[in-house]
Amino acid sequence: MNKNNFNFEQDNSDLQSDSQAAKIAVIAGAISTFGDALATLSAILAIEEERQEKNGSSDNRNLQKQIDNLTYEIQKIKNQISSQNRYYL
Repeated sequence: MNKNNFNFEQDNSDLQSDSQAAKIAVIAGAISTFGDALATLSAILAIEEERQEKNGSSDNRNLQKQIDNLTYEIQKIKNQISSQNRYYL
């Protein structure tokens, strides 16, 4: 009976260590999955930042073109006013 009792305790101990190993494996898998999710999120954010930078520089170029066009139009209006004033003087 002593021998059977020892085998039972050893089997129970093996089950407990297997159970603990399985729990640790599940926890490690969850942490690994969480890390992968963070890496994916980081890559998405990097792509978004690059898109915004490209769009931002394009927007800046468009704004500069508009400013240049408006400056040109103002200069034309000034010239027209200036030429009209010469006729009235």
